[in-house]
Amino acid sequence: MIDLVTSQNAHLHQAHLAGMHRLRHRVFKEQLGWDVQGENGEEWDEFDGPDTAYLIASDPSGAVVGAWRLLPTTKPYMASTVFRELFDDSEPPHASSVWECSRFVVQPPDRQRAASGIDSVTASLLVAVTEFAVTYGVRELVSVETPAVARLHQRARDRRPIWRGSTHRLGDSRALVARYDIDGAMLANLREKFDVPAPIIRQLAVWNLPEAA
Repeated sequence: MIDLVTSQNAHLHQAHLAGMHRLRHRVFKEQLGWDVQGENGEEWDEFDGPDTAYLIASDPSGAVVGAWRLLPTTKPYMASTVFRELFDDSEPPHASSVWECSRFVVQPPDRQRAASGIDSVTASLLVAVTEFAVTYGVRELVSVETPAVARLHQRARDRRPIWRGSTHRLGDSRALVARYDIDGAMLANLREKFDVPAPIIRQLAVWNLPEAA
């Protein structure tokens, strides 16, 4: 199940939000050793705010197994500030039709595989972020990624990014920033490829995100 969580319905998803922040801490802090913020076993930063939307995947027991954070680029966002150097000489996008997807995280062990060798949770989140974008008039997503995630993203979409920066060394990791176009054909292709229901996001139409209009 995929839930879209915003400031408008966060009071209904406190357990999911806490589970997401704990999963982010386990993966980014404990497993990858990133220098991230947080406390009490939860990871968060200055971009976890009232304008932030989350796509949170949970299993039948309600446990969080994956998540993606979404931010409008009309305000400062992670790629345009923390990772500004990844754009090289290009200007970071700032438009209501462009959103950043960040803090992608999936529960690591024993994941069922879907098409193209991509696990089922990742596939569901890829469809969900595309469904979110098409529903709310988002035409482009920008993302800071490791080269491995960039390859996964391209393999799932069967399209190259519309723009991709050079790969930079960030501490012990390498990263780049990429911009991906979004349209209805992409959503239909992903739904068919990964055999997911439509809509995949529960109660998607209930939530109003004026920043994406």
